[in-house]
Amino acid sequence: MYRIINSKYIWCPKNGILKDYSILIKSNKIHKIDHYKNLNKLKYKKINLKNSILMPGLINSHIHLELNWVKKKLNYSSDFTDWLSQIIDLKKGFDKNQLIKESVKEAIRECSKCGVTTIGEIGSYNGLDISTIKKSGLRCSYFYEIANSNSLSFEKNILKIRKKISNNKLINLKVFPHSIYSLDTNIWKRCKKFSIKNNVGICTHLSESREEIKFIKGKKNKFDNMIFNKLGNPPKVKRKSTFTPLKYLEDLGIINNNLTLVHMNNLSKQDKNIIKKNQLRVVLCPRSNLFLNEKLPDLKFFLDYHSTGLGTDGLSSNKDLNFVNEMNFLYLNSKKLNVKNLKEKILSISTIGGAKCLGLDKKLGSIEENKIADLIAFEIKDQNPIDSIIFREGKNIKLKIIDGKIIKFQ
Repeated sequence: MYRIINSKYIWCPKNGILKDYSILIKSNKIHKIDHYKNLNKLKYKKINLKNSILMPGLINSHIHLELNWVKKKLNYSSDFTDWLSQIIDLKKGFDKNQLIKESVKEAIRECSKCGVTTIGEIGSYNGLDISTIKKSGLRCSYFYEIANSNSLSFEKNILKIRKKISNNKLINLKVFPHSIYSLDTNIWKRCKKFSIKNNVGICTHLSESREEIKFIKGKKNKFDNMIFNKLGNPPKVKRKSTFTPLKYLEDLGIINNNLTLVHMNNLSKQDKNIIKKNQLRVVLCPRSNLFLNEKLPDLKFFLDYHSTGLGTDGLSSNKDLNFVNEMNFLYLNSKKLNVKNLKEKILSISTIGGAKCLGLDKKLGSIEENKIADLIAFEIKDQNPIDSIIFREGKNIKLKIIDGKIIKFQ
């Protein structure tokens, strides 16, 4: 089945903005990109977007869908460990599956209505959210979250989930050891072994708080003094005064090109060199960092870096799950950094950058021939068409296509 999409502008990003071009879609892939005069000679069904900008679908590379229910129960957090302490207390004895499923539905509605076509979901409830994700039609990299509390048989559980999604081409499975402070060093080694054996990517929260830095160096910290008092099984972690969180993973042999790191807002110069040397993939969640009273990442470094993605994190640590608002926040906090082509870089981070972080960049994330047609379009409301993407909260979305299928068109 062929379709032609006509739009005033197309943002690729490889070729920048194209004016008066069209796209020919064959089945679920981009078959040809050409001037509209050439493609419209063909007698295929046409979607005329008129005064719009067509682009790759937005990729929310890090989100906790199931944590919507937490939002109304949280008090103000003075820092990350104060927030984490509240989360632990709220989750104790919590077993309301229906509430979790409703939270997932609400989160999907909110994050997808602004143009998100792919999510990096962190699943904490043994696949409870998968049926809802399937019904949503979103593309999803599903990260099975591992902590000491569920580590006993995580390998078997992940393989069960893999069977559950084996017939769904929109969902792919990865592993998510929660953090360096929530797993024994030996469990991290098991995660590494499982990842290699089953050829699945690893992702983790890293360098998210100042206390995490103190923790891995063996200094006085709030994990030891506060958080671990709430846990029945505190982690046994190898620590050294010379470690940073990233150096710790390097010491374990975890550093490879199948690793994605989330947050990374407390980095040393040595950490940045390790990132560049190993071409590590990094997802920023800047509004979450601010929400938790932590510092923002080195935005200039990551805006100039080739494998940066963007995420909203969960509603437990953000004002909302609107991904365009996350893009807008990133722009407003980067304006003074003298970054060349800042708006275009934020679009890249939100599309092809996210695809890289999820290991999907060979298939999608940009408008190129033979890539999967995950596409969105926004009605142009501003003189600069890119402003109509970053500054309009996604309210002007006109088209959403996932895997060649029209999800929304108005």
